[in-house]
Amino acid sequence: MPQQSCSSRSRPGCATRSATSRRSSAACSRRVSDPLVQTGGVTDVLENDRVRAVIDPGRGARLVSLELDGHEVLGRATDPSVDPAIADGCFPMVPWAGRIRDGVLLVGGAEHQLPLADDGNALHGLAHAAAWQSLGEGAYELAIGPPWPTEGVATLTYALLDDGLRIELSWDDDSESPCSVGLHPWFRRQLDVGEPAVWPLDAGAMVERGNDGLPTGRLTAPHPGPWDDCFRLSSAPVITWPGALELTLSASTPWWVVYDVPETTVCLEPQTAPPDAFGHPGLQPTGGWPRGVWLELRGRAL
Repeated sequence: MPQQSCSSRSRPGCATRSATSRRSSAACSRRVSDPLVQTGGVTDVLENDRVRAVIDPGRGARLVSLELDGHEVLGRATDPSVDPAIADGCFPMVPWAGRIRDGVLLVGGAEHQLPLADDGNALHGLAHAAAWQSLGEGAYELAIGPPWPTEGVATLTYALLDDGLRIELSWDDDSESPCSVGLHPWFRRQLDVGEPAVWPLDAGAMVERGNDGLPTGRLTAPHPGPWDDCFRLSSAPVITWPGALELTLSASTPWWVVYDVPETTVCLEPQTAPPDAFGHPGLQPTGGWPRGVWLELRGRAL
C-alpha cells in the first residue's frame, strides 16, 4: 500500500519518552485491514512502546483500536441487529448512559422527550455518533443541547500510561440537573493468540430487571450469566485471555453494565448511575449526580 503523509507531534505528559501523538488518514493506521476495526476517515493515534490507541473524532471521538503489547483488544458486534453506531470500539455515553424508559425524562416537573432506539427507549446519550472537536493531544469536546433539557459541553480525554490508557469523560452544563455518563467498550473474546477471555466479577449487588428488561428500582443478589445487567462491583474487574494478556479495568464508579450475550465480544461499561436511574430514587446517587467518570485500562502480558 502506498504510504501517505502523516504529521507528528510530541505528546507531553505521556508515560514514556517514546510516547507520540499524531493524526493520520485511515490508510496510515496499521490495523485498518482488520475487519473489526472501523474508522470514518481521519483518526488520531497515541502510542508508546507498549500501547497504541486510535481515536476517531468523527465517530463520537470513540476509541476504535487499542493495542496492548501488540494485541488488539477492542472489537465490534457481529450481530446485524446491533445499531452500527453503538457496535464497536469504546464510545462515550453522555449526557445519559444506558436506557431511559420510553425516552421520557422528567426535570422540574416538565417532561422532555428524547430520541428513541428500536426498542422504544432512549439509549446511550447524544454523543456517540456525533463529530467531536479535537482540542489536540488526545482531548475532544462536544456541545450538546436540545432535546436534552440543559445545554452544556462534554469533554473526553485520552492519556497514555506505561501499560495502558486512561480515559476521562465529563459533562458540564452549569446545573444540578439529572445526568449520567459512562464509557462503552467492546472487548474481543478471542485475541490473536491465547485462549478465550474470562471475566469473573466481584459483585456486591445487581440491579433487578423486569420482564421488559428495564430496572425495577431494586437491587438483588447477582445471578449466573449470560448478562445484560448492571452490577455494583466491590473491586475492579479483570479480563484475562490466558496465554496472552490480563487487562485490569479501574474506574471512578462502582456501577458497571456487563453485556456478554454476544459470542465474539463482551462489554464492561463503567457508568455513574444505573440505566434508567432517573425514574428510580433507590438507584440515584446521594449528594447529586456525578458529572464525570474515568476509566484506566492496564495490561499485563502473560
